[in-house]
Amino acid sequence: MLLTAYDRPHYLAPVLDAWAEVRGLDGWHLRVAVEPSPARDAVVDLVRSFVGRTGHEDTEVVLNPSRLGVLENPYAHLDALFRAGHGFVVRAEDDLLVSDDVLELFAHVAAAYAADPAVATAHAFSPGPPGPGADELVRTTEFCPWVWGTWRDRWLDLVGPTWDRDYSTYNVEPGFETGWDWNLNTRVFPAHGLHAVAPAVSRVRNIGEVGEHGTPDDLVPAPTFTAHRPPQRYRER
Repeated sequence: MLLTAYDRPHYLAPVLDAWAEVRGLDGWHLRVAVEPSPARDAVVDLVRSFVGRTGHEDTEVVLNPSRLGVLENPYAHLDALFRAGHGFVVRAEDDLLVSDDVLELFAHVAAAYAADPAVATAHAFSPGPPGPGADELVRTTEFCPWVWGTWRDRWLDLVGPTWDRDYSTYNVEPGFETGWDWNLNTRVFPAHGLHAVAPAVSRVRNIGEVGEHGTPDDLVPAPTFTAHRPPQRYRER
């Protein structure tokens, strides 16, 4: 699992509190990739406190020697984890709260869809509306970057090679609807007929009102999100 962090310890603190409650975390390797900033010491202290109270010793903290940015930072560390041999990696961020069953969800999807190359990614987010069962999974043609995972073969064969690392992909003009997430959603998925699998009930809520590309207007509500859920027997709708 990869958690990327920059200069927002006020978001990271509740996010780590949420991850401390996640069932099954001890079965995952955790890499925390920290960008250089005046807040880096505070960020590292929060991670060390998290390791101390959870006992999650399989945690590595990587301090980037220079700022990689929102495009290159996740790419570099996802690529490193897959090339180190990990078969499935979840990517989380410092402003995304998760439910305590989120890794149970990913563990199920990672195994159930491992042999289905048409499913490129697994997601934790759902925009709602309220009502569906917490055990339901849905296929979607939309990519969402709010806590997601993919398989080693899909990374090496497709997601990694098509990653927008320099804002060179855009819809209308440079700087407009561009970046790795837009590229996956609007070009890569449609061009290859790909799907993602997501829960009908969201396992993540974005709290990052201010960020590199974030404003309060960008926050999509997750009305079905709740911090605590019992284990589920997942099924595709």
